[in-house]
Amino acid sequence: MTSTSHAEPNSALPPETCICLDQLADLLLERYHITAPPVPASLMQKQTLYQLGDIPYDQISFGLGHGIYEYAPHLAEARLLYHRLSNSEAALHAGFEASWPISRHEIKYFARRLLLPEAWIRNLHAVDRTPAAISEKFQVPSQDAIVRLAELGLPVPADIVIDLDS
Repeated sequence: MTSTSHAEPNSALPPETCICLDQLADLLLERYHITAPPVPASLMQKQTLYQLGDIPYDQISFGLGHGIYEYAPHLAEARLLYHRLSNSEAALHAGFEASWPISRHEIKYFARRLLLPEAWIRNLHAVDRTPAAISEKFQVPSQDAIVRLAELGLPVPADIVIDLDS
């Protein structure tokens, strides 16, 4: 499998939006003391650390994931975590700034950013920095691993078309 490299990290979102979402993801990982993959997004929601409360599933405006992708529900849990943070007074007082509504591109970026932190990806050995290996280690669909590699400006398989809008 050949790869192409991107010189600069790239995202379809404005840099200031990425910075805000990056800071929120970093703060969550820090406050929940998460230092290695996979990030337990579903457990983070269930812990009462920040009183995220209950949000009925019928009030969520984004899908929970596609059944054809093994780890799609894990990304959906990360998106749901964002939604719950945005509706929690306690989370806001704790310093979690999660505005709502946001676009599907923004919430997908946040989920990738939370589950695939840049330092963790960059610290992988080159042989482990493939979409399949990342998918398994971080429990995300391989397509999201590919998009995250592209966002970070890291090599991706040459035969893959990357949609940074996904």
